[in-house]
Amino acid sequence: MSTDSKAFSRRSFLYAGAFGAAASLAPISAAHGATETYPFTPNSPLVDAFVARRGGPIGTGGKVAVAFRCDHHLNKFESRLLPLHRKYGIPVTIAALSQMFTVETGANGSTNLSFPRLQALALENGLEIANHGATHTDAATPQRLREEIVYSRNALSTALPKLPVELFIPAGVGGTQYLGFEGGKSQSSFQKYLAGRLITQQHAMSTGYVPGYWPMTGNPLDSMGNIHVGIENADYARRGPEFIAAARKQGRGVCFMYHPSLVDDTDLQAIEGFFAWCARERDAGRLEILTTTGLMMSSFTTSSRHDLLSVSASFKAGWNGWNGAAANWARLTDSGVTYARRGSISTALYKDVPTGVYAGSARQLRISMRSTTGLRVKIEVFDPASPGSFNAAKTITLSPAAGFQQVHQYIILPLTGTPRVRVRITPVSGGELHVQEPRLLAA
Repeated sequence: MSTDSKAFSRRSFLYAGAFGAAASLAPISAAHGATETYPFTPNSPLVDAFVARRGGPIGTGGKVAVAFRCDHHLNKFESRLLPLHRKYGIPVTIAALSQMFTVETGANGSTNLSFPRLQALALENGLEIANHGATHTDAATPQRLREEIVYSRNALSTALPKLPVELFIPAGVGGTQYLGFEGGKSQSSFQKYLAGRLITQQHAMSTGYVPGYWPMTGNPLDSMGNIHVGIENADYARRGPEFIAAARKQGRGVCFMYHPSLVDDTDLQAIEGFFAWCARERDAGRLEILTTTGLMMSSFTTSSRHDLLSVSASFKAGWNGWNGAAANWARLTDSGVTYARRGSISTALYKDVPTGVYAGSARQLRISMRSTTGLRVKIEVFDPASPGSFNAAKTITLSPAAGFQQVHQYIILPLTGTPRVRVRITPVSGGELHVQEPRLLAA
C-alpha cells in the first residue's frame, strides 16, 4: 500500500466521521451559488449520452439510494469482496487504474486479473468501471495531468471496449495534488483547475470531495464531485445503517467506498453484515441499491425508472412479448397480482429486447418468484446471437413459501456487439413455480 493510498484512506475516514454528525447538512446547491468565479461547465454531449443510456432519472419513490465503490487492488477484490457482492446481489463501481496490472504488484495488487477478465466480470456482475488515473501518483505538470486523466481514460476504453468509461474518480495523492485540484473540493474546482477541466472534457461525471450526502434530484450534475463514506474499517462498516438513516432524513443518498487491500478478516465480517442488512432493506422495499452513476441519476421524489423489458405492469396484452403461451406457461391473476405458472410440459420462459441507446448501462434484473414446493431456477441475461460473448447467469434455490420472493441480478449491457439481449427463466428441478413479470431496470 502506497503512502498516497494510506492518506486517501485516512481522508475517507475523516469525511465519514463528518457524515456521522451531519444529519442537518445544507443542500450542496446552497454552497455553489451564482456568484462563483468558476461556474461548473459540463460536457453537454457526454452528459446527454450519460442520461440517455439510463433512460432518464432513476426514481426511488421516496426510498434512499446507496452505491458501493471499490478502489483498485483487484486481487483481494476478486477473492474476498466480489463473492459477497454476488451473494447479496449488490453492484459495485471499480475505480480502475489504466496501468494497475503493471504498477500494483504483490498480494495487494491487481496482477491476478487482466483486462479481458475484468471486462467479463463487469458484464456478468454489474461492475461499473471508472477512470481512477493511470498510476495513482501526483501529476505536477500539464503533460502529467493528461497522462493521468486523458491518456488513462483512452487506455481503459481501448482495453475494455464493451464498457463505457463515463466516470472519473480522483485518486488521493500527495505533492501538488494535481496542481492544486486536491481531488475536487467544490464544483468550481472542475473549472478552476486544469485537472478539473480535463476531467470534465473527457468524462460525463466525476466524484470528488464535495461534502454532504448525495442529492437524489434526478439531475446528475447536482452530484458532480460528491464525496464517499469509507467502510474498509469495521467500525465504519457497522455504522453504515446510521449513515443511511441520516441521509434518509434529508431525502438524500450515500456512496460507500473500500480499498480491498485494507480490509482484514474483522473488516470483511463487518462489511458482509452491512451488505446483508442492505439486501434485507432492499427486499423489504425500504432501500434502493444502485451503481455510483445510478446514484447520480437517482430521484427521491419520483417512482419513474426505465425498464428495458416492459412498459406494462404484468403479463397482460398477449404476454407482452414473452413466449409464455408457446412455452406452455399459464397466465393467472390472484388478489390483483398477475403471474406466470409453470406447467408439467413447460419450457424456458424468455423475452428478447433490443439494447439500443441503453447499451453500456448498468441494469438490475428484478424478479418476484415463489414456489409452494421448493425448486431451483436459473435466471439469465445473454446475447441470443452469441451467448459466448455475453451471458450473465445465476441459479437460485427457492424454499417452499406462500409469498413471492425477490431475486436480483445486476449486469452491464455490453456497449458494443450485442444489439439484442434475452432474459430467460429456466426451472432446473421439478416443482411449482410462479413468476411475476421481470423488470430490467436502470441501475
